Parts: sequence; C-alpha cells; structure tokens
Amino acid sequence: MVGNVVVLAAPQVSTELPVFRRPLVPAAALVASASLVLTACGGGDDSPKAAEGIPGADQGKRQSASPTAKPSVDPNAKNRPTLKADAGLKAEFEGWSSKDRKINDILLDGKFQVLAVNSGIFKLDPHAPEIAFYNEGAALESAQDWVSRFKSENHTLTGRVRYYDPRVKFLGKTYVSLSYCSDESKAFSKEIKSGKTLTTTPSAKSYVLNVTGMRKDSEGIWKTNSLSAKRGGCKS
Repeated sequence: MVGNVVVLAAPQVSTELPVFRRPLVPAAALVASASLVLTACGGGDDSPKAAEGIPGADQGKRQSASPTAKPSVDPNAKNRPTLKADAGLKAEFEGWSSKDRKINDILLDGKFQVLAVNSGIFKLDPHAPEIAFYNEGAALESAQDWVSRFKSENHTLTGRVRYYDPRVKFLGKTYVSLSYCSDESKAFSKEIKSGKTLTTTPSAKSYVLNVTGMRKDSEGIWKTNSLSAKRGGCKS
C-alpha cells in the first residue's frame, strides 16, 4: 500500500506492495484511512482492560525518550538472533534511548522488532526466527503474512525510513504501550529481479503514527502483540 492505495484481503495482492506500513494489522484490515485500525491486545492479567480504551491513544501520562540520554547496556545481547540488513534501506531511529533503564529496554526491543520484520523481508522468509523472537499472537501472524506478500511478489524495501518521537506508557507490570512516528516519504518497494524502484509522491499520509502493545515475556524480552497505524497521524 503506497500513498492512498488501498490493499484489501488476500488472495489478490497488489503489484505495488505497501512501502513501509507496519505489518502488524491483520490482512483483512490493511486499509489506509483516517481511522485507527487495531488488533486485539493480549498479555494476560497485566494487559489493559477494554474499558481503558486504546492503549497509548491518549496524550496523557506518557514518558518520552530523552534524545540526549546514553543507552544502557543491553541485558539480552547474547540471546538476540542475528538480523539481516540491506544497504539499500536505511533505518534511522531518533531519540530511541532513555536514562531510565526499564524504558530503554522497551525502546530497544521496539527498535529490534522493526528491524526483525525488515530482516524477514530481506531474507524473503516469513518464518525467519527473528520475527517470532520479537512478535507474538496476532502481531506474529500479521508480520509473517506481511513478509509473505513481499516474497510472493519478489519485492524488497529500499530508501530511507525515519522513526522518531517514541513514547512509552506503562499499563501494567509487564505490559506497555509504545507509540512513535515513522517518516516513510523516502521509502519504497523494489522489484528484486528488475531492480526497479516503485516510487510514489510523498504526502501527509507518508507520516504514520504507530501505537504498539508490548508484553514482557519470561526471558525479559518486550514482545509486540498489537499495533495500530494511522497514516497522516504525525508531522514531519
């Protein structure tokens, strides 16, 4: 889905794959519109109750990452799977660190979640282990479906994506909301065989508000299990 193009449910897949919309929304709900599309939030007793509304949607008591903070040591460095990168795509993360150790851990896992899905796309492998390492439940199924679309079309990603203004909101001891903006104005799908880049004209919809639900598992990894994406929800 690029710009205002709408991609509906399988089996038909657009020949112009979504540029960089996060793949954590069920295939049947992949719609670029002004409405906020959500998957269900899991997480057991620590997950937010329905009466609390959309996690992270309010602008209340949120904790922003400090752009000047030095990142702490990664407690899970030895366990993290290797990620595949591609010189054709540059991912920039602005302000994704915090002086608060717990917030910094959340931001780090949120960053790796993005890179893990990209890694699956670069490998053309929807079942790459790194995807399951950072995703679970509906988020995992949707991430795998997303990578499958790129594989079936033999497409990859190219250009530059900027992720900025990350904010963490605690909803329980082991459940949080992470919201952030992504600038997709310079990111595109590319045909692997021909090398052709499927460029589009940037617009207000190139700036996406992402709101994720994350649960801390028994190994200490903050896994993504829900996400909403609103195109035009952020400013440059």
